Amino acid sequence: MTQQEILSYHNLEVHPFSKEIKTEDLMELPTMEKSAGELRLLLETKGIGLLTGPSGCGKSSLIRRTASQLNPGLYQPFYLCHTSLATGEFYQALSAALGLPAQGRRNSLFRQIKDHIAGLNDQKRIHPVIFIDEAHALSTETLKEIRMLTNFDYDSKNACTLLLCGHPELRQKLALNIYASLANNITYSIRMDPLPAEETFNFIEGRISKIGGQPGLFTRNALKLIHDYSGGILRSTSSAAWQSLIKAAELRSPQVEKEHVHMVLER
Repeated sequence: MTQQEILSYHNLEVHPFSKEIKTEDLMELPTMEKSAGELRLLLETKGIGLLTGPSGCGKSSLIRRTASQLNPGLYQPFYLCHTSLATGEFYQALSAALGLPAQGRRNSLFRQIKDHIAGLNDQKRIHPVIFIDEAHALSTETLKEIRMLTNFDYDSKNACTLLLCGHPELRQKLALNIYASLANNITYSIRMDPLPAEETFNFIEGRISKIGGQPGLFTRNALKLIHDYSGGILRSTSSAAWQSLIKAAELRSPQVEKEHVHMVLER
């Protein structure tokens, strides 16, 4: 079956679990909202933040939504995810993200980045917010230098907010003595948890409803099995739910039953 045939069979307008869900359509689930509130507090506090959670739990989606909601007259967001790099290459990638020339020696790039951040603050009255995704892959040397990127006016000024976002291993890494300087300067730390069962159910049902689907397309037992399998991880939940929709359509079933989910998970 084609994707359009599957959607038509279930009376759905578009793919309900695509990674291309519009920012404004992201579900405001309590677990996500709790993390979003903590991230807003970081922006008010400024400085260095830490956001960790299991792969696929929605960290990047949270960053995307937060960036889209920033007042452009007060903040300018920058996003970087090319983090498994040597420090010089990291500065090149960060310079490019800031819209600066990405060529030059490491020290020159460092100074260029610092001057640009200072200029945004002092001349344009704009506070830069730098989101560094997949930060658990940063090298030891780069992690140790990140602290210096936020040091302005003899460390008396929060000229930018920098969020390190990554897997839980990043938090474990920062507990080591060699990262004490960075860890001691983290102003706000956020742990992003998987969804509890009811929120997983609400996420699936909410996505179906959002695009014109009928209530009860997934039976309660099917929803429970999807949650048991995914553990509340959004990416795994979305994948299992979509594959189960496909299986139900193939078998001409009006609902996604527990048996359809079983068939998908046993592949």
